[in-house]
Amino acid sequence: MSEIIVLTCASGKQCNQIIPALYQEPSIYKLRLVVHSKHSLDRLSKQYPNAEVVQADLDNLDSCGRILHGATTIYYVSPTFSPHEVQYGTNIIDTALSESRKPDSKFLHFIFSSVLHPEISKLLNHDRKRLIEEYLVESSLPYTILQPSHFADNAIGRLLSLRKDPTPDPIFVAAHDPEVSFSFSCVRDHAEASVKVIRERSRHFFATYPLVSTLPMKYSEYVRSIGAVLGKDITVRQLSYEEAVEMYCRLFFGSLDVEQNFRDAVERLLLYYNRRGLVGNPGILEWLLGRPGTTPAQLARLMLQEAEAEIK
Repeated sequence: MSEIIVLTCASGKQCNQIIPALYQEPSIYKLRLVVHSKHSLDRLSKQYPNAEVVQADLDNLDSCGRILHGATTIYYVSPTFSPHEVQYGTNIIDTALSESRKPDSKFLHFIFSSVLHPEISKLLNHDRKRLIEEYLVESSLPYTILQPSHFADNAIGRLLSLRKDPTPDPIFVAAHDPEVSFSFSCVRDHAEASVKVIRERSRHFFATYPLVSTLPMKYSEYVRSIGAVLGKDITVRQLSYEEAVEMYCRLFFGSLDVEQNFRDAVERLLLYYNRRGLVGNPGILEWLLGRPGTTPAQLARLMLQEAEAEIK
């Protein structure tokens, strides 16, 4: 009988590349995909008809219980920028612990996709994950914590769209200072490492892995490297702080009409990114995957090749 693997925020970018790898092995894995909205429920149910797609409220312990019933593994992605993120995380950890203590329990592994440097308390979305990590480490559950950085994928769609710009030097609008450095993660690398951890399980118990694909590079260097793939000399223009907050609110919440306790994390993130960025080392990712991490330029080429293949 297939073991049940639970993936939360299943319609998001991380699970979007994890699900296909596990879905191809129905004799081994039965996927339970947890979503928040009816739209995501309908989309994933159609896309993955042999998976169990569940609309759930992580603020409700009974709902959490239904998510984890009979499962062996949970891959937990928390709703970033939510002021309730810590409560959701502790709820799901408490429920996993209860599930693991049942006489007939099959539960074996709690995987938390966190964030690089959760100790950065100036960033609310990092500090909240720090508290979840602490609660998980002290729970006695077998865990693995994965810590990706700022994803190179976040802006790459906008950058690749510039290939259709008729001018040789199009403008890319950046939300923060383009001269500040970042170590980027690539969603493909993160997904590949995540699937490896799910499959190998006990080899990764009680481990915390920073999963970074690149050494530090200026954001402007990231943009220029993709411009070189496109044959474009891309000019970077930085938005004002206020404009950047509005852009992020639209991106993450779909509206500017959000309560201040939701805006707080966005505002702090942009202030931090304008001065410090987020940097790390790709060594752990390279060890896990047995290859170097994917650079932004390599990611751009892969996405262009895939787009061309779909047209053919």
